[in-house]
Amino acid sequence: MRHSWRILLFVVVGGLCAADRSDAQTTAVRHYWLSLTERASTPATPQQLGITERALKRRAKVLPPDRLIDGLDYPVSQSAIAQIRSTGATIRTESRWLNAVSVEATAEQLRAIEAISSVASIRPVALSIARKRDEIQPQESSAILRRSGSLAIDYGPSLTQINNMKVPELHQMGINGSGVLLGMLDDGFNNHRTHNALKSIRVLAEYDFVQKDSNTSRRPDEHSVQGNHGAGTLSSIAGFANGQLIGGAYGVTVVLAKTEVDSVEIHAEEDSYVAALEWMERLGVDVASSSLGYRDFDATTNSYTYVDMNGRTTIVSKAAVTAARKGLLLVTAMGNEGTQFKDYTYAAGTLVSPADADSILSVGAASSDVSFLASFSGTGPTSDGRIKPEVLAQGLGAYWASGSSTTGYMYAQGTSAATPLVASVAALVFSAHPELTPMQVREALMQTAVPLRGSSVTYPNNNYGYGFVNAVEAVFYNGLAFSNRPIVSMADTALIVTTWLRSKTALVGDSVALYYKQKSGGSFTRVPLTPSTDVSGHPYEYSARISGNLIGKSPVGYFTARDSQGGRRSPYNAPDSLFSLDPTPDSILNVFPTPDLESVPRDFVLYNNYPNPFNPGTTIRFFAPRAEQTELVIFNLLGQRIRTLFNGVSSPGVNTFQWNNSRDDNGRPVPSGVYLYRLKTPGSVLTNKMLYLK
Repeated sequence: MRHSWRILLFVVVGGLCAADRSDAQTTAVRHYWLSLTERASTPATPQQLGITERALKRRAKVLPPDRLIDGLDYPVSQSAIAQIRSTGATIRTESRWLNAVSVEATAEQLRAIEAISSVASIRPVALSIARKRDEIQPQESSAILRRSGSLAIDYGPSLTQINNMKVPELHQMGINGSGVLLGMLDDGFNNHRTHNALKSIRVLAEYDFVQKDSNTSRRPDEHSVQGNHGAGTLSSIAGFANGQLIGGAYGVTVVLAKTEVDSVEIHAEEDSYVAALEWMERLGVDVASSSLGYRDFDATTNSYTYVDMNGRTTIVSKAAVTAARKGLLLVTAMGNEGTQFKDYTYAAGTLVSPADADSILSVGAASSDVSFLASFSGTGPTSDGRIKPEVLAQGLGAYWASGSSTTGYMYAQGTSAATPLVASVAALVFSAHPELTPMQVREALMQTAVPLRGSSVTYPNNNYGYGFVNAVEAVFYNGLAFSNRPIVSMADTALIVTTWLRSKTALVGDSVALYYKQKSGGSFTRVPLTPSTDVSGHPYEYSARISGNLIGKSPVGYFTARDSQGGRRSPYNAPDSLFSLDPTPDSILNVFPTPDLESVPRDFVLYNNYPNPFNPGTTIRFFAPRAEQTELVIFNLLGQRIRTLFNGVSSPGVNTFQWNNSRDDNGRPVPSGVYLYRLKTPGSVLTNKMLYLK
């Protein structure tokens, strides 16, 4: 059995005291959080604050119109930043929500910082110690459980963890997370562009908060397993390799944040965690998944203790609560510090932070047969008496993509294996009910969770929470739901529009209908939706027949239905939003969901090359919103043209090119060094840097 990643556990060194002051005779650099007394207050638009329209719409579900932007959205005071920098200290991170900055400073610099009037308090940041690791095993030769559904999805060895949550039933009716923006905080995401289970994932944005760049894969100088854990957790949610691994919400669009360093005796990355969560919230993320945690079990240090596990003390729990107030649902791990005694009882209060935060979903780990709690799974209550965890998912024998290759897989265990599975279910609920608030999704998962098999204890409790997640019940907790998008096929001279619809109660028959029209205008025509006659093979399937004369005229439409809980339209805000009714392939694999329109760039985007640094070759991609004359050229730092990779009309979508042999246009090898790659379009010139190392 090979040891690898884990729920990260950190300790916080003692407060500023006489021992710190004795460092005046040294030049040792330490890491601190500085809370400030003021912040920037110059009026600014959401765009100037970096807040997307998507984020504002999400916030509008939980905040009144006059509070969509508040003081927490404004940057920290730049005058205070300037004063801190003048001491020689290095600024690592700025947090709007905490109105604080993290710095690296010597004792002499710290004394100068203490004299700055705008610095309200100084708090040392955590240092890492030994931590309980997730267990990762090599891939087994046989699948635990396999099934191919009527929609041609073969889950392979990943079926057990997905089936335990009843997720295939939702996939079969076309609910797969489409339209949801999901953020991930982890140690990096190796091979997410090349692994056969990860390369189809739609990545809206990624950022390395450790190295301060946009490449979240492992660098050559980083720890050998850096980024492997994140690749695994990402695959649990959004992976798709038919016959091998299917993520619980494979239709989501993701935002990736690398916040942790996988080595020992390093500064803790709570500040990176907070910065990443703030960044994700401003981008409009609906759900964030974090298999990270912070707490101290070293009694010799003056650091986080059980008393601090109250949801109000640690930096990350404060950030988690702020995210919840702004409409983002954080799903986070309970940690692997649980202790099971010989009588099968558990030590209490072994959770980590931010699992202690309120208004989030903390996740414990159960067995693959849903019959017992993993011995390592963290437990509640919080120190202020709240029940933790909220829910459980499979945390023993979870099937993951391996970040160390482009084709490998492995089995993992830990609460970090259970957490992304729950996050995928949260994404499914949001995709079926985009109007729900985070607290409503949280309630749906908690109130529909089921007891472990053979369990006779009272729920909720501080070992099992409310129970094991049930995706089907959670999705229909708030009423009927449609598939994420329709399938449109041609039959003779007609178009057949198909959707899936399910309710816990009887549908009102005449309410189930399709409304359609030409995109260019006109009034809607209503036609009834008819249930499929093949109930065994295609349950919950409904179809309508419309004129084939609309082919080529961009027809659009929406669906309606009503049950005892009320009526619903799909898309939920129709007719402001409508589905395209142009013909589509009839396979769920070919109708791979696209990101919602707000997530698709409207302008050309030049992505960071990968790998970077590179030898001998690298890949360069750009996004084209339309077919345009474009030129992609590599220059050296002297401005000399080295290689023309493309000169022609771009294809709409992502365009990919390789500089495989690091040679110029004449076939000559180029020297090591920094190179520029430039994308020239009719309306813009975009340039990035890359490093070639021999």
